[in-house]
Amino acid sequence: MTWISVTPQIFAALCIILVPGGLLAFAGFRLRWLAALAVAPVLSVSLVAVAAVAADFAGIGWSLLPVAVLTVLATAAAAGLRFLWTRREEPTAPAATRDPAIHLAEAAAVLGAALLVGRRLVFAFGNPENFSQTFDNIFHLNAIRYIAETGSASSLSIGSMTGIGFYPSGWHGLVSLVNSLAASPIPVSVNAVNLVIGAVVWPLGCIFLVQQIAGRKTVPTLIAGVLSAAFGAFPLLLVDFGVLYPNFLGVSLIPAVLGILISVLGLARRTSSLRLMWLLLILAVPGLALAHPSAFLAVTAFSVPLVIAAAIRRVRMEHSAKRAGRSWLYIAAFVLYAVGVVMLWNAVRPEQDTLIWLPYQTQAQAMGEVLAGAPLLSPVSWGVLVLSLFGFAALILRRAPWWTAGIYVMGGFLYVVATGAPDGDFRDLITGGWYTDNNRLAALLPIVILPVAVLGGTLIVEGLDKALWRPAMERLSARGWRADMVRGATAAALVLVVLVTALATQRENVRAAARSAAGNYVLGEEAPLVSRDEYELMERLDGKVEEDARFVGNPWTGSSLVYALAGYHPMQLHTIAALDQGEDEIYADLRNALTDPDVCPALEAEQVGYVLDFGDQEIHGGTHPYPGLEDLESSGVVTLVDSEGEAKLYRITACG
Repeated sequence: MTWISVTPQIFAALCIILVPGGLLAFAGFRLRWLAALAVAPVLSVSLVAVAAVAADFAGIGWSLLPVAVLTVLATAAAAGLRFLWTRREEPTAPAATRDPAIHLAEAAAVLGAALLVGRRLVFAFGNPENFSQTFDNIFHLNAIRYIAETGSASSLSIGSMTGIGFYPSGWHGLVSLVNSLAASPIPVSVNAVNLVIGAVVWPLGCIFLVQQIAGRKTVPTLIAGVLSAAFGAFPLLLVDFGVLYPNFLGVSLIPAVLGILISVLGLARRTSSLRLMWLLLILAVPGLALAHPSAFLAVTAFSVPLVIAAAIRRVRMEHSAKRAGRSWLYIAAFVLYAVGVVMLWNAVRPEQDTLIWLPYQTQAQAMGEVLAGAPLLSPVSWGVLVLSLFGFAALILRRAPWWTAGIYVMGGFLYVVATGAPDGDFRDLITGGWYTDNNRLAALLPIVILPVAVLGGTLIVEGLDKALWRPAMERLSARGWRADMVRGATAAALVLVVLVTALATQRENVRAAARSAAGNYVLGEEAPLVSRDEYELMERLDGKVEEDARFVGNPWTGSSLVYALAGYHPMQLHTIAALDQGEDEIYADLRNALTDPDVCPALEAEQVGYVLDFGDQEIHGGTHPYPGLEDLESSGVVTLVDSEGEAKLYRITACG
């Protein structure tokens, strides 16, 4: 299978991720094209995730229908409110919107970023049907099959697959819809969706965020597109480690939500009603939270400098207008916000026994990694480092609002505490919402570094323009160059600057991240989760077992993926799934079925008729013995049906 052959799946992923939210953003809010496309994914995730919950309550099977109905209703409601709220307002738009150059720059930035990020992700995934050979992927792949089988993608029900309650299923809802639209193996749908998230959703959000900070200008827009592909920490890290697909989706949505928040707080030039921006933010929150709650927590952290800046601005305005009473209202609102942040921070922390990640360096080293854009001991990104240093200069020169530095400091603070602070109550309090996981917090750094680096790149370009390019163009004009020739030369110079920036940032930092991720997608003989032999054995199950056959095997060896990859039921869908009494009995005493009177009734109750023996190699190199599955061939309770290398399929024959 080639990537060209999965074009329908990629197109389906683009449609599912962009069309519902895009319709709401364009028709409901009348946003300009790039802003609409940037916020479309988070709105789409909101629509998909909320529609999944609503469909479950209504007893409607999961499909595109609930999403379509909710999209139409939400768009109609937003359009109606927009008409009521803005009919007396004069439409305003920045002058840049009438300049075709900015539209070309935006299109070039989006397409260029998609190419730069997309090629890294394609390299990491290898073949379209490959899948991540990591622990969490057992749950993620099986969850897609579970949704198709149960007809429910609700965040309130998907956790029942493993015996838990709430689980954020925004990512799983997207993949399940793509899988149903463009019939293909589940790993292909997963890779198609993740390719769109990394190569389209993430750059769009980054460009939108930068425009909210630096204005809708050509140079920062182009540099933002290039720099969205300049970090190994995202998107590559989260398709490597874990594998953390819901977190991957959540982080990709953060820049767009921050861009909305900047408008809501009045910190950016607005082109729409403030009430409409509040409505847009409210509609985006479910998507962000149901992609992954930690993404909502990250936006909360990054909102602190934004809210402080907005509060200071409003208080000053009220004092200047001699309205001291109203200024106290804003102060009170800020106090309530601060209390809410503290309460949220305490509420979202998971159980103490899940905070297992430890610091690995000093705080000074962690600060150096933030500055270099090179977390987790990755290679230094020299291009990002230089641009960031110039970005600090731009901030000192007040080329951008101070709260841009505030967001940077907040993201750096979280990472430094996670990786460099002593393990203890303070570290748990600050980073517990991310399980004190260094990787999850490292993935947030590109969000806070990128705007600063873009400011640095813009400062460099403006300095070169003022000192060298503009005088040179004036001399050429004096020598008879026409205006169109000067514009052409300027455009060529800008393209050269963008290419140099791309070359300077597409270095070892992102290359190393891509190579690391690629190692986890190799379906080889020594693959840690499912080996080539095990995969080929599962592919041959059709015709060798009944359609409703149910299997038992050690889930830590990857046998549970028979559900996602072959469509057959394992007894345990994940390594951490809750077990009932009958399942415990099978795991403990299957090999004693001829002598233990409790085994055959348990097998009948659980409807288990086959064993998948994938040997002793477990994910994470651990050891989780199941006494009832050991030395089965010599026990007399099973008959060998098929084998491939060390992988074996047995029929349980002890119970007649």
